[in-house]
Amino acid sequence: MAEHSEGTQGTPDRILRSAEILFAERGFEMVSLRDITGSAGANVAAVNYHFGSKDKLIDAVVTKHVTPINEARLQRLDELEKKHLDRPVPVDEILTAFLSPVLNHITSGEMSEDLFKKFMGRLIGERGYQLPEDVRPLFGVMASRFAMALRKSVPHLSEEAALWRMHFSFGVMSNTLTHGDTLRQISGGRAGDPSIESIFKEVIQFCAAGIETVEGESNEKL
Repeated sequence: MAEHSEGTQGTPDRILRSAEILFAERGFEMVSLRDITGSAGANVAAVNYHFGSKDKLIDAVVTKHVTPINEARLQRLDELEKKHLDRPVPVDEILTAFLSPVLNHITSGEMSEDLFKKFMGRLIGERGYQLPEDVRPLFGVMASRFAMALRKSVPHLSEEAALWRMHFSFGVMSNTLTHGDTLRQISGGRAGDPSIESIFKEVIQFCAAGIETVEGESNEKL
């Protein structure tokens, strides 16, 4: 009986692991529940029992990856604000706190670098995925905290502009991670093959310059 119980407890993890790999490799729409359960050594009824549906399983996979990233972001921002006390946190440090948890998640071994980049590409570009309801409150807290920190550091920014520039920064990071190979191909190798850490430093420098830019007439509505 104990052996059966341990196997049952492991089923959701096996399903999640198989789902995230298949989604990354083949896309959300192309992967069937039977594909996932076949890879996980489970049955379709197990997905319905543990998750409810394929859409709920996708939600669970997304939550598994984005929740620790957002928790790490908030923890890093807390540490920065304590370090700088009443002084504004420099923009590059805010951006590092915002973006580095994504990089750390990729290099942590939770999912291989190539697979995670593919997964991010699928999530962002393939379906314009709506965030699972369970993670939206934490995203809201994170966005509000980081926007406030940016406005303290760059006083001319409106709240809307701070939020949009955070969004732009994440877009730069995401596109770079998911389409870096494309640049290497179209440049015929002239773009080189820098490490992900080197690319990250360039992303921070580039995005910090954009965030600190004074709002002009063309973007007054931001």
